[in-house]
Amino acid sequence: MSRRNLALVLAGLGAFLLTLIPLTRLYVSVHVLKAPLEQQSMTRSVAESATYLDPVTMRPAVGDLVQTRWLIGDVLAGNDDRAVWGESVSLSTRDDERLDYHERRLAFDRRTGAIVNCCGEYLDDDTAIRQSGQAFRWPFNAQRHDYTLFDLRLRRPVTAAFDGVEQVRGVETYRYVQRTPRRLVPGETAPLPRHLLGLPGTGDVGLARYAEIRRTYWVEPVSGQPVKTLDEVKETLVTADERGRLTALDAAFRSTEADVATALNTAAAYRRWILTLGTVAPVGGGLLGVGCVVAAVWLMRRRSPAAQDEKQVPGDQLADAR
Repeated sequence: MSRRNLALVLAGLGAFLLTLIPLTRLYVSVHVLKAPLEQQSMTRSVAESATYLDPVTMRPAVGDLVQTRWLIGDVLAGNDDRAVWGESVSLSTRDDERLDYHERRLAFDRRTGAIVNCCGEYLDDDTAIRQSGQAFRWPFNAQRHDYTLFDLRLRRPVTAAFDGVEQVRGVETYRYVQRTPRRLVPGETAPLPRHLLGLPGTGDVGLARYAEIRRTYWVEPVSGQPVKTLDEVKETLVTADERGRLTALDAAFRSTEADVATALNTAAAYRRWILTLGTVAPVGGGLLGVGCVVAAVWLMRRRSPAAQDEKQVPGDQLADAR
């Protein structure tokens, strides 16, 4: 291959590599930074020595509680922009005696994690409810500011405030805290006998359920993946005149170590893809592209020794020399 042809090839290759830089970054933001359509996972959080209302005796009891969460993706209902997942949350004792259960279906933006109102969403038996805020995850490249979440127990949007930076197993995470003061929990609460609440007289008395919640999330910011949670909940049953009250739940649910490890692995996989396609590939391709262009220019400007000799020695002298 002649110098000229080689220079043209190098120049074309260099231009191609330099063009890939913005295309690679665009590919990362469009195709890599997305929540999956397919999702099948189960996680558990455990509250040790929690106080709860025993459904058999209808009296406060103390013991370990397990909160189990299932996530299942509806692949056919999703598309390039949104994912549709179903979530079930069950609260039970160590002996699998169920105390509470919530279920919902919703759609969310695959890039930002924000809830999208569509696709047959519901919460428990309410199909008219409109949920808002983040669903299941934070945005990719989460920021150090507050985010809105939707609380299943309270059926309303709440704020998760940025609360600092913390290492989780050597990985930097952002800590967000939901602090919700005493609020009425929507829904009906079954009446209880008056004597269970320390009230005089006989018969049952109507009750309202109130909850105080402090929920902490540790989020790996690049992937937006929550890797650990601490869910501190206190629920109280109160009569209309507030003279009678009973603790229904007082517990601190913590993610299991196995679930923390799995979530960190998921976050690390996203980080590797983002680093490779968002930084390593563009930088490496850019340096190689610049090198190819420089080499092409050098070849085009450098003349061969043979050509220089032909200019220095006239043609008639070459003939005489023969």
